[in-house]
Amino acid sequence: MNYVFYDFETSGTNRYFDQPIQIAAAYVNDEFEIVETLNETCKLKDGIVPHPAALLVNRIDIETLKNGQSFYEMIDKVHRKFTEWSPAIFVGYNSLFFDEAVLRQSLYQSLYDPYLTNTNNNRRADLYHIILALTQFRPGIIDLGLNPNTQKESYKLEYLAIANQVEQEQAHDAMSDVHATVGLSKIIKQNSPDFWDHCMKISSPTNFVQYLESNDIFFRAPAHPSHGFTPISFLSENPERQKELSFFDLNHDPEKYIDSKSTALISLMESKEKIIKLLEINKSPIVLGEEFMKTSQNFTEEDMRVFREKINILNKNTIFVDRLKQALVDRLQDREVNYPMPEFLETQIYAGFSNPNDRENMKIFKSTIDSEKKYMISMNFEDARYREIAYRILFNESPDVFSDDKLKERKQFFAQRALGTDDAVKWCTIDKAKKAIENIKDNKDFSSQLEFLNEIELFIDEEENKYKQYLSN
Repeated sequence: MNYVFYDFETSGTNRYFDQPIQIAAAYVNDEFEIVETLNETCKLKDGIVPHPAALLVNRIDIETLKNGQSFYEMIDKVHRKFTEWSPAIFVGYNSLFFDEAVLRQSLYQSLYDPYLTNTNNNRRADLYHIILALTQFRPGIIDLGLNPNTQKESYKLEYLAIANQVEQEQAHDAMSDVHATVGLSKIIKQNSPDFWDHCMKISSPTNFVQYLESNDIFFRAPAHPSHGFTPISFLSENPERQKELSFFDLNHDPEKYIDSKSTALISLMESKEKIIKLLEINKSPIVLGEEFMKTSQNFTEEDMRVFREKINILNKNTIFVDRLKQALVDRLQDREVNYPMPEFLETQIYAGFSNPNDRENMKIFKSTIDSEKKYMISMNFEDARYREIAYRILFNESPDVFSDDKLKERKQFFAQRALGTDDAVKWCTIDKAKKAIENIKDNKDFSSQLEFLNEIELFIDEEENKYKQYLSN
């Protein structure tokens, strides 16, 4: 199966309210040869104020932010290319936490299915988690990076690339980061092919479930450099949500919990220790069987014997598993009942799937050229989310389709968001950006970037004037 390695540079660090301003990707075959690449940048959407610190890191040209292609044009190209490259395994670095969420948000806000990377036989994998696991049970295959500022080991991509002699022309450039991710993956594939192939195989939820039938004892890979592998035993899937699987943490004594009722079992899932661990198998968790751990020094034969004794206790208590299944259902239903509709369009991405009529309207909207016709189509969406998204696209492409009053409403909405002075809002505002610039000026670590910081400051001033004009028109 081929791979798509990808990376984003964004206007800030909020996965809902910031946007990608550079998207790079490489279509790679099974020999890790790059077949084709994509590298696109775009200007800012209306209402988006970039965080100055983010711009200092990714150093996207200010002219691009003002006059580049639109965000929607960029996402059209990305969607078309990612679809063309499918099916594939989509790989990033720390991507499941950030890049994947930003990609979904970008697709959603462009009237595309946000689940492109894990539907239609596509899969997802995160190289960060793969390297975390590998360095703990097979050290030496990947050399850890060294942070020159702290002189401490680091899992940052730029330091890993240096430590392993992987080419990376410029850290925090999306295409350079893609090349670094490909290079590190190739090292793992060449030097630990069984581990790499295993991680890729269980990135499929179907294969993951089948793998659980091959062992009794499993080991969950660490989610943080300070954590180790956790010995676990599979208990059950959630009857109402089959991609949510429950495991017992074998560091604990099952005898203490065998008679627990539903409420107590839910507490075991949600407590700090999480004695019952829940894994979302559509998020590509890394779980290794005993065959991998036998070749490492992480656990002794005595450890394995104790783990197996605990598993025998769990296997003899089928009533415990039945109560657990009910607890999983109860917990899911409680969350659904107590989960209010989020306030903002951006955070409503998971508030329901699109219905067939709206999906058809999305296709018609995207394929229609005439702006007046697109405006009429936009009013046919049954889901208010998609109507609003369509209006935002039209405001960017063809603002003249709106009446004077509607156009004024649109401009006021974006201006009020950008010019707000409430520090509690999740997005960056002009006020926040100005404060950040003053703080950066006082930081000696950024003394070499003052010239670019001045460019950013001028740009923020221009954006402020633009939004003030929105309010006055």
